[in-house]
Amino acid sequence: MDTNQRNEKKDYGVYGFHFQEAEIDETANILLLGRDKKSPGMSYDWDGLKRQDIGTYIFQYTLSGTGNLEKDGKIHSLKAGEAFLVEIPGAHRYYLPEDSDGWEFIFITLVGSKALECWRFIDEHNGPVLRISPESKLIRLLFAIYQDTIENRITDAYQASARAYEYIMECHRFVKNMEKQKKDPSVQITKTLSYIQTHYAAPISLSDIAAVSGYSKYHLVKQFQDHMDTTPMKYLTRIRIQKAVDLLMTTRLPITEIAERVGYSNANYFNKVFRKSIGMAAGEFRKRKNPSKIDRVITDG
Repeated sequence: MDTNQRNEKKDYGVYGFHFQEAEIDETANILLLGRDKKSPGMSYDWDGLKRQDIGTYIFQYTLSGTGNLEKDGKIHSLKAGEAFLVEIPGAHRYYLPEDSDGWEFIFITLVGSKALECWRFIDEHNGPVLRISPESKLIRLLFAIYQDTIENRITDAYQASARAYEYIMECHRFVKNMEKQKKDPSVQITKTLSYIQTHYAAPISLSDIAAVSGYSKYHLVKQFQDHMDTTPMKYLTRIRIQKAVDLLMTTRLPITEIAERVGYSNANYFNKVFRKSIGMAAGEFRKRKNPSKIDRVITDG
């Protein structure tokens, strides 16, 4: 079942698992599994120090809308494609903020020593929030377990434990792969460059670029600087100005239209950036340069 089919079906519900073979829970098992959607203004607020389900480990993945996680003195705004992991009891709080347009999510609550080890490993190596593609094996597995639950294919503690253990191992694999990418970020930087080169005309921000790269904004800037000797936003400006130069040299388009085509909605601001990069305004450049003698203008953005 692909992502669109999963999202179209929208089988909301929360399922509790309770079997007689309690000793299996000591290693890994599922306690709760659900998909839900909270509308604006609904009451949804969980404090990790005021809950009764002690010894549980929650993974919650945002499908649409926005929710908040407060942990370690920080407020994380969770958007589509972002998940959080928390341990009960724990000093955290997750909730539907007042300004949210709603929050749709899928979650799994696990118990057992293997879940404890996994959650603490992830928190230590990554922190409580993960950005995960909806097409990743981890999220596809979560939907598969949820679908098996809906269709009554998990019928005893052994099956539930096997699925819990499978999910825990996939969490480990996901974070290990993230660590490999951080050690050898060339693939992520290449992906970032490609995104900038194909989306320079759109009003993209550093947050947008970081989301594509899979890094935090801080980590992206550091890795990009190390590999490209410039920042992502300076590189975006360089691409935009080079594209503007091409249009100035090969077309008679108005300056305002050229500005829009390279990602600037304000022609005055475009001219300011162009002058800083080239040393003269766009109109002056068009008058002074002979297109037949110039193939490309190199900028230092």
